[in-house]
Amino acid sequence: MFVTIVLFSPIFSPIVSADQHDPKLDGLFTALQTSLSPSKAANYEREIWARWTKFPDNSLINGQMANGINLMNAGRLDEAEAAFSAIIARQPSFAEAWNKRATVRFFRGNDDGSARDILQVITLEPRHFGALSGLGMIRVRAGDLQGGLQAYRAAQRLNPHLPNIETIINRLAKQLNGRAL
Repeated sequence: MFVTIVLFSPIFSPIVSADQHDPKLDGLFTALQTSLSPSKAANYEREIWARWTKFPDNSLINGQMANGINLMNAGRLDEAEAAFSAIIARQPSFAEAWNKRATVRFFRGNDDGSARDILQVITLEPRHFGALSGLGMIRVRAGDLQGGLQAYRAAQRLNPHLPNIETIINRLAKQLNGRAL
């Protein structure tokens, strides 16, 4: 049995204007990757998520995103998926909309759909450690331990402070030890 880590994203946090193109993300990632303080690392991670979650200068998209997150958090997954799909239709370059829909699809057991959305997230925001950890969960659930290990290691390189990431990686590596890769 695997210990899970937070899948794809935390609860919504407001930022005035951002997204995966926010120039402040580079500094936040550097700080996150080099921080020795767990509390500071958690603050950097929250700031990254907040910036990813807000679409610049579009209150309609941001309102739809907040609504979709609320629906997802309330377990209304059909409606949440529809909300995120509507955002994607309007703003296909918004990585976090794809990520949120991937999360919903994962919860609904649609691993193929979730994985397709994650690939889009990573294309738009290659540093998306949440999407990579989600891909790790999908790969492990499918029995692809090597693929899961690779995804988790990629997520760890981007955010070494992910909860339980060392435990997950060590367990996968131990399970794969001795197997033909």
